[in-house]
Amino acid sequence: MIKKLFTLCALILIASPVNAFAHGDITQAIPAADSKVLAAPTEVSIEFDGKLQTLGNATVNSVTVTNDQGAVISQPTSTVDGTKISTKLISPDVTGLVSVHYRIVSEDGHPVEGDYSFTVGKTPMLTSAQSEESAEADAGISEEGGRNMLVTAVGAVLIIGLAFVLVRRRKK
Repeated sequence: MIKKLFTLCALILIASPVNAFAHGDITQAIPAADSKVLAAPTEVSIEFDGKLQTLGNATVNSVTVTNDQGAVISQPTSTVDGTKISTKLISPDVTGLVSVHYRIVSEDGHPVEGDYSFTVGKTPMLTSAQSEESAEADAGISEEGGRNMLVTAVGAVLIIGLAFVLVRRRKK
């Protein structure tokens, strides 16, 4: 009986959906990912949902911008200011696809890397601003995720507590 109960508890825990906590999610990028701009910006900046770590003079956070041929068009150093990292472009006369690669260490100590791109050209297409909720929905992100995790954790604690009570009663 006890083995069956523990097996049931284990299966419930394994089958319960649990959202992973993301580290260092982008809240804003200028220029935005997949955007089209008329002229190249003088600076590329990315803001994250948490403060970025800095370790003295060590380079733990960086942004590198390249043109469509893969040549680096940004300064070799990036500037970190709280939740924002930015770099200046050294070649403002760029056109075409521009790629941005970032590597940051979020406040919880996890390194995060990623890429996005934008297009620089003479005839940019108008893009509508997407609301945060619809962008999150497209990405499968939900504010309910934390609540689901809490419900799962409470349920697991209750099941384990019930199993403990049953085991103690059986021994008596």
